[in-house]
Amino acid sequence: MNPRRKNGLVFVATVVVTGIVAWLVMGRPSLGGAEGSTGSGATRDVVQQYAPGDRPSVSSFEATLLDGSSLSDGDLLGTVTVLNVWGSWCGPCRAEAPELVDAARRLKGRAQFFGINVRDSPDAARAFERAFDIPYPSVRPADSARTILAFRGVLTAAAVPSTVIVDRDGAVAARVVGQVDASTLVSLVRDASDGAEG
Repeated sequence: MNPRRKNGLVFVATVVVTGIVAWLVMGRPSLGGAEGSTGSGATRDVVQQYAPGDRPSVSSFEATLLDGSSLSDGDLLGTVTVLNVWGSWCGPCRAEAPELVDAARRLKGRAQFFGINVRDSPDAARAFERAFDIPYPSVRPADSARTILAFRGVLTAAAVPSTVIVDRDGAVAARVVGQVDASTLVSLVRDASDGAEG
């Protein structure tokens, strides 16, 4: 092989490998400045809590749920709300589903739960809900982007699964990027209830 061509191929291979490594390192969820953050080597989950005076507000939105009912920003007022971004195709979503079900049952009367389904067909989403006996409704895939945008960058469709806890005043008290467990959710809801400004 021509030495010049061989050197060119080595250079291209080096650039490609360097690019992949950089993408893997920079592509991990990172929430600098988190008040309380924890990470798990298995799930790389990140928890961020916002102090009451620094909680991002949610913009106005309206969405249709998979069961045909509706959800809007006004429905998030008056009680703590947990919203989970998920997809039936997402392995960590399947792993965390029983934890969300457990948390929703443990927090019944103290917090309301909604899902935000992304990149699914409605039939696949409903099948997932039946398979895991999800006790709360989810935003249909067609309305997920609009709903996620209302969270002003706190949620993104690229971070699946992710979860936000909204306080009684309609502001984001906490978020989890990655797989969440029931104990974490119960604790975050308690903190959101205790730290609400209203």
